[in-house]
Amino acid sequence: MNTLILLTDIIEKTILILLGGLSVWSIAIIIDRRRYFKAQFLASEYDQIKQGLSQSGHFKPQTSGFYAQAAQAFQQATTLQTDRAYSSFIKENREHLEKGLNVLATLGANAPFIGLFGTVLGIIRALAYLGNQAGSSSVMSGVSQALYATAVGLFVAIPAVVAFNAFSSQIKRAVQKTDSLKDLYVSKSGLISSKTNGEF
Repeated sequence: MNTLILLTDIIEKTILILLGGLSVWSIAIIIDRRRYFKAQFLASEYDQIKQGLSQSGHFKPQTSGFYAQAAQAFQQATTLQTDRAYSSFIKENREHLEKGLNVLATLGANAPFIGLFGTVLGIIRALAYLGNQAGSSSVMSGVSQALYATAVGLFVAIPAVVAFNAFSSQIKRAVQKTDSLKDLYVSKSGLISSKTNGEF
């Protein structure tokens, strides 16, 4: 029985350390993605490109954000390959845009279960104390400590899910904006677009 108590205690502490490491990893990804999107999705850049395309049908970007790169991609293509160039640009940039998002989704979905596993082990340990005729205070203390794992699991999962949804929405809006820029360029150039959507 003492071996069971010792084993569950070691595993539970290992789970808490693991969840702590996953939390740090999640925070690092969130900070990285926030900085990247802030540098890439410039509202002023989008407005300038849209204004330039509306006025002359062409625009030479002075910046190097996501919208400027998209504008360069479909403006450099031949007139009949605008949609293909745009689709190619979206596919090439998908990996950069979605970097780390799968990790956030995985952490959000699985961290609570890892925490729950730690809680179950803690309850097993508390019941083992009861089997050893330990005092009720020892048992209640064991149950209380067991719930820490679930709390930490939720602490990891909730920010990861929120960040994943927020970043996914940002990407979707950015793609919709670049799609509108492409359509504006096509209409100003007198082209017929096959309406290719770069959806994620």
